[in-house]
Amino acid sequence: MSGQSLPLYANAQPVSKFADLQSAFARLKNKVVRPLQRVGPLAGTRTLSSGTGAPSPSSLKFIFMCSLWYTSSALSSNTGKAILNQFRYPVTLTFVQFGFISLYCLLLMSPAIRFSHLRSPTRAILKSTIPMGMFQVGGHVFSSMAISTIPVSTVHTIKALSPLFTVAAYALLFGVSYSSKTYMSLLPLTIGVMLACSFDMSASNYVGLLCAFGSALVFVSSNIFFKKIMPSGASQSTSKLDKLNLLFYSASVAFVLMIPIWMWSDLPALLGSSEHVVHPSHSHHHSYASVAYYFFMNGTVHFAQNIIAFVILSSTSPVTYSIASLIKRVVVICIAIVWFSQSVHPIQAFGIAMTFTGLYMYNNAKSDVERGEKKMRRVEAAKDMMLPMTTEESVMMSGTDGETTGTVASRMGRSRAASIPHLTVKITPPVLSSKLSPIKAVSPTDSYPSPPASLDSPPTHVAPLPIAVGA
Repeated sequence: MSGQSLPLYANAQPVSKFADLQSAFARLKNKVVRPLQRVGPLAGTRTLSSGTGAPSPSSLKFIFMCSLWYTSSALSSNTGKAILNQFRYPVTLTFVQFGFISLYCLLLMSPAIRFSHLRSPTRAILKSTIPMGMFQVGGHVFSSMAISTIPVSTVHTIKALSPLFTVAAYALLFGVSYSSKTYMSLLPLTIGVMLACSFDMSASNYVGLLCAFGSALVFVSSNIFFKKIMPSGASQSTSKLDKLNLLFYSASVAFVLMIPIWMWSDLPALLGSSEHVVHPSHSHHHSYASVAYYFFMNGTVHFAQNIIAFVILSSTSPVTYSIASLIKRVVVICIAIVWFSQSVHPIQAFGIAMTFTGLYMYNNAKSDVERGEKKMRRVEAAKDMMLPMTTEESVMMSGTDGETTGTVASRMGRSRAASIPHLTVKITPPVLSSKLSPIKAVSPTDSYPSPPASLDSPPTHVAPLPIAVGA
């Protein structure tokens, strides 16, 4: 029998190696490729399609959404600049932008389209969206005033200083300390912005530069307010709103808050002579048509920019969103330079490049900044004796990184849990001697001691165990 089986074994050996190779590839695919395909749509990473090296449909969708986001952001800034070149009323531009956002949200939530259902306003919703609208008014008014006097590329380069303002605010106001890697990333960022603005420091551009810095400070203050000052319980109603309702209420509140500002700032001038309305180098009819066209286009792309940003933020991780936002700023600055045929001095170009480098370095060190923010919130919660209301708050207050076994298992699914080896415990029952009284078995789950007997409870009769001879 052994002599007959040897040739068969020899012939089957290459097939056995091939089968082992197939099983090895199958195990590699189950452990690496399939988990990446599940996490890829959430993190925005590049996943592989089955059998090819092409990106997965979810990655292609993410790239397409980012392209729309970059295009709409560039069009929003550049058309706004084109409007303000002929129509020197930045407050009116901001007022109209908020109106367009509210109208488009109502259109998409109308019975004819029904992308979402309009929520009835409640006290909790207004309590959360009114501060949001106030910050939106301040940030966008300053941004429009800056764009009306200085180039779009300079405005967005100054806005790139937001990481510096964020780190400085947390360090000075809340005593949060960061690593040297974080501080080193702010050095090229600051120097780059200074070089990029070095050729715009004229008397006429002084107000525009201050407004650009003011816009960046307002948006940084908004982030700090909703992370630090705004109570978590008050923001729960906002988190329950879908993207369209949240955008509608924040824009509508901002639109209402803009009414007295617009009536005080621009309405008296608009009611005056028409020379304040049209550009002097164009005819009245051509200028009015051009301004109306740009207003409609600017309001449309401004709404698209906001709603696409909500969609990307809700479908990707915060790290992926920050990287996409970094690339967006680079794209907007480059498109603005080409759009207006702006002449850039080599020193300004070097400053813009240093700004991009500093943003990239800060993005790599952003995990340290987030740990500092969590530490600050944990200290404040302990000081105020706050109790966690959500799982995220519980993880934050416990001091863990949030990547616990439960979150990993829930994120990766059953296949991740299946890869953990099962632990078995063998319990051997004690052998009772004939001289010993039987002992009641205790369940392994009964690990906590029973409470002591009260004075009114009946006495318990416990028979002492006899001592075995020879023990």
